[in-house]
Amino acid sequence: MRFLLGVSLFALTACSAQAPAPEQTAEPAAPSELSATQAETAASDLWLTGVDLPAYLDCAREQGVTLLQAHCTGDRPGAAENSIGAMQASLEEGALFMEMDVARTADGVLILMHDDTVDRTTNGTGVVSEMTYAEISELRLVDVDGQVLDEGVPTFADALSFLDGRGFAQVDLKDTSFEEISDSLVAANAVDRSVVITYSIEDAILLAGLLPEVALSVGARDSDDLARLREGGVDLDLATIWLGVGSGNPDWDSALAEQGLETSFGDFGGERTGTVDYRQLSANGAEVISVDDVPAAAAALNAQDASRTLLQNCPAAQG
Repeated sequence: MRFLLGVSLFALTACSAQAPAPEQTAEPAAPSELSATQAETAASDLWLTGVDLPAYLDCAREQGVTLLQAHCTGDRPGAAENSIGAMQASLEEGALFMEMDVARTADGVLILMHDDTVDRTTNGTGVVSEMTYAEISELRLVDVDGQVLDEGVPTFADALSFLDGRGFAQVDLKDTSFEEISDSLVAANAVDRSVVITYSIEDAILLAGLLPEVALSVGARDSDDLARLREGGVDLDLATIWLGVGSGNPDWDSALAEQGLETSFGDFGGERTGTVDYRQLSANGAEVISVDDVPAAAAALNAQDASRTLLQNCPAAQG
């Protein structure tokens, strides 16, 4: 999710600090391969199967529950950004929305990758758009400490399949298009369990025209922006309004809540400086907070129990 009608500064920065160049010592393995333990754990927890996402967010607003979005899937030591491993860890901690960056390889395969190159987040080098998927699949991901992991770069299809019943995809377009994202969501039967990030009202209108059933994130600063979205055919019942990077906007959040609209934001600066107060962010009203430090945010907000209790108390959302 993003704010204002254009690309934010946050969107132009990497998900994590630059990692030192690792030694290329890891043995190649199948891309997106999970350990047997990860696979067993993942297969045992499909509690979000069939959940009605818009109804679930409505209940979050009505019941004052704050849900978590794992920025760049919630990377940490031992789990790289935009990876299945990070998704699994973030889901286990209580985050439900997995924000992932989607790019295109030279041969048209959609993969999870934030940067234009693979240099920072893998043990290889090269420009993503100039590399084939076969070439990228030979690489291993690198965590925030520069350690080479036994996990490859996942495809977008991999991520959507993994999240089915476990969490929601929060899709951030890099070197790809709304048309390609829409086709992929339809092919994966993932339209009703995904949120697509848009950076302008025009983009939101374009996406709504291509795939009117998909939920989306869009910045809206005032009632005029909301009117433009409605006039452009955007179903605001499927929209989450991004309030920007910071501690929120309680007054605008309250006005949007009166119209039945949900909001989100993220205090990434506060997380970097250690001054963030997740409970205060929750009190400021957003239904979804985007966070870098998933373990800390989840602990502060008791996210795992809160999200499951919310579903128990929300018959309209139950699958």
